[in-house]
Amino acid sequence: MKYFFDSRLADRYGYGMAVYIAAETSDLQRAIDLTNARRLRAGRRLLEDARIEDVLSAMLNTGLLKARTDEGGTNVSGATR
Repeated sequence: MKYFFDSRLADRYGYGMAVYIAAETSDLQRAIDLTNARRLRAGRRLLEDARIEDVLSAMLNTGLLKARTDEGGTNVSGATR
């Protein structure tokens, strides 16, 4: 989980939510790793690695995370609008 914790998330959403997002991303990565091990044995294409942006998007879409409408928005990838 420590690899997915991002201080920018803590600044934007608070420490507790940043830990929760990191834990969700870590769980997703573990599931992807297990799936990839099965797919590798079966000779199938591997899945992409988990990204914090994907978890944030899913949380926003399901209502687990409220969207902010301030100037910074919810963009943590560093890309500009």
